[in-house]
Amino acid sequence: MEEYLRWFDSKMVGRKVALLMDNFSGHEAAVHNINTSCYPLCNTLIIWLPPNATSRYQHLDQGIIRTWKAYWKRQWIHYMLSEYEAGKDPVNSMNVLKALRWGIQAWEMDMSPDTIIRCFQKALCNVEEVADSPEPAITDISNGLAQLRESNYIRDVMDINNFLNPADETVQDDLEHIDEQILAQFGPEIEEESDEEIEVLPKISVGEAIEALYKLRLHEEQQYEGNQAFIKDLLKHERILNARKLGGQQQKDIRAYF
Repeated sequence: MEEYLRWFDSKMVGRKVALLMDNFSGHEAAVHNINTSCYPLCNTLIIWLPPNATSRYQHLDQGIIRTWKAYWKRQWIHYMLSEYEAGKDPVNSMNVLKALRWGIQAWEMDMSPDTIIRCFQKALCNVEEVADSPEPAITDISNGLAQLRESNYIRDVMDINNFLNPADETVQDDLEHIDEQILAQFGPEIEEESDEEIEVLPKISVGEAIEALYKLRLHEEQQYEGNQAFIKDLLKHERILNARKLGGQQQKDIRAYF
């Protein structure tokens, strides 16, 4: 957190900004370290939210986290269904890369800027209504859970509220748990037995990427109402790949051909 605050302050050069933060112990420890150091923040004024007021004033708690989690977990439901239908165990085939991709997609493609604006307004201006409720995603999750139960893929399907907000995601913010987490960072690594499948992704050559991109662009061009902006982006990236391919060829010398 201290590293982040210093990075944030460096980005605010030429401006004076106020940063609202709650009294999470990690936040307080970072600010204490900065204030007692020889290099305090120069451009950022930190304002603490009132004690026990996070759920009311923290904009992330006004619907942003709930909406993002609903969109992410909808993808997890769809993934479970597809993996079970393919005869695989989604718990073993799941990995961090998939989770990151889903998280980015949920934020960049599913989350509406209007939702974020309204959540800020609700926190700061006492506006009760929050736009773009994730109810369609929650409905999809409910239907997916029901399908998992009916297909006998999962016998005991948890309640949707527990699925969206499981108990093990509750943050334990006290000194005991903070110490445990810090000590775990420096303790000996203990390898646990796991059935997780190691997914080895094939290395895609530049030539293969160009061929796949060409097919995608051709498909879009053949549509009656093709997305012109998408086609333009594909053309731009095709140039990048061609330059990358040419650069790779130029780096070779005569020994590469023997």
